[in-house]
Amino acid sequence: MRAVWDDVPMSSTSPRHLPPRASSGPLTGVLFGQAARLRAVVNADLLPRERAAADALVLTAWLSAAQRERYAPSLRAPGSVEEFAERLADERRVVLEEGADPVADEVGAAAEAERGARQIPLRLLEGALLLGALVCVVLTVLRSLDAADLPGHLAAEAGPLLGGMLACLVLAAVVGAVATRRRDRTLLDWAVSRPGQLGRGLPLRRPLQGESAGPVVLGSLGPALLLGAGVLAIVAGAAVLLLSLMLRAEIVATEQAPALLIGGVIALVAATAAVYLGGRRRERRARRVRASEWIGPAPQDEVPPAV
Repeated sequence: MRAVWDDVPMSSTSPRHLPPRASSGPLTGVLFGQAARLRAVVNADLLPRERAAADALVLTAWLSAAQRERYAPSLRAPGSVEEFAERLADERRVVLEEGADPVADEVGAAAEAERGARQIPLRLLEGALLLGALVCVVLTVLRSLDAADLPGHLAAEAGPLLGGMLACLVLAAVVGAVATRRRDRTLLDWAVSRPGQLGRGLPLRRPLQGESAGPVVLGSLGPALLLGAGVLAIVAGAAVLLLSLMLRAEIVATEQAPALLIGGVIALVAATAAVYLGGRRRERRARRVRASEWIGPAPQDEVPPAV
């Protein structure tokens, strides 16, 4: 299935809730464009019918085939995926317009399912990896302070320590992402086992798609490190080439200067791509959080709040 935000129903109403996608440009333009689009997704002011259609498309794409098959009988939609999305949109629209019917054990069952979905071993492993990365940084700083020959120290000891730090951060991000995915799948399994639950949403203390420390740290430091490395490589390569031209003689690292320039450009492109992909993931996460938002039962004497 295609990405939900690429479908026609999600983009045809862009004048009211989604600004035009920012044109390609410098890294700063990508950052501001992603931030503006994310705010538009979160603060979108949609009519109940439009929001129901958007939420249904997001949930349909998010659920696995087995989960859709399990929930389909409650929607009376044993046919295609499109029919499933339409019936789910109708279910969500009724809840948004009229409020959800009270379900006695809904909150308690959700709390029990949430406790059972905690990925404690993976979270502990993620924390240990982050602690290992911090230890590598501290050791690098302490040994650098006592080193008499700083360049030699950086080449001999600091390099392996920084490499270990990077490996720990990458592994922590992978473990954290796996833990979040497994938690979400477990809670979605609970939701599809209860008729009407996807329409009402999931009454969770911690919403789905909650990010842990590992992916957040790597997502913050990764593009910054790539950007810094790219700028330093380009400056170093350009300086070496300039000096060799001014002196009209080959100096140290003249042969490596083109590689530095090319590597710097690749690092800048990778940083821009990382920022762009990170923005897309945050946008998808915001859509999923909104699609799974719990719409509690409305009081009998009050009109359901506008969405």
